Amino acid sequence: FTARGELFTLPAKTGRVIKVAGDSSVRYREARFLPDGKSIVALSTQSGETEFWKFAANGEGAPEQWTSDAKVLRWEGIPSPDGHWLAHRDKDQQLWIFDIKAKTDKRIAQSMNGDYSDLSWSGDSRWLAYVESANNLFAQIEILNIETGVTQTITSDRYNSINPAWSS
Repeated sequence: FTARGELFTLPAKTGRVIKVAGDSSVRYREARFLPDGKSIVALSTQSGETEFWKFAANGEGAPEQWTSDAKVLRWEGIPSPDGHWLAHRDKDQQLWIFDIKAKTDKRIAQSMNGDYSDLSWSGDSRWLAYVESANNLFAQIEILNIETGVTQTITSDRYNSINPAWSS
């Protein structure tokens, strides 16, 4: 949970609220639990740019900066179910995949028509679905095969397609 630039974990039912990160000179946003349930990834301005950082969900220990090459604002940060990848996008209309183990960021695509949205991982972490605007500005769903790097458009540009979801 982020509020007023600070990062917290909240109990699902009863328990205590934990302040994971908070500093009046730093903004935290778009926090998400990683699949291990013990860690959180969030965007932070601690380094002077908007970068991804990993935090212990219990608020203990030092955070780990994952990225350090931001040129513009970043958004989302959707971890894959296996915890190996982090999909994200930026203000330059670029789609990225961060390899959490190797600590490398790879640009997957850049849109000339608008922002990417609705990033969604398959249950086996082999595919990433997302929405991109076609040349006629209708929203299309595309899928990326993580193993091959091949992207495929799977919906028509004749109508808007949004919110891709994977079955189990």
